[in-house]
Amino acid sequence: MNLHLLAGIAVILILVAASAYREALRNEPIRRFTTSSGKLPDADETE
Repeated sequence: MNLHLLAGIAVILILVAASAYREALRNEPIRRFTTSSGKLPDADETE
């Protein structure tokens, strides 16, 4: 295979991986659940 073709495929794979990583960081369901569950005990203590 041509070296330029391999380099192009590698760049495309890196861009796809970076895009998926940014999308995963944007969603972050785990962090939202931990912050909301962290606030629930505070509300129970004040009542």
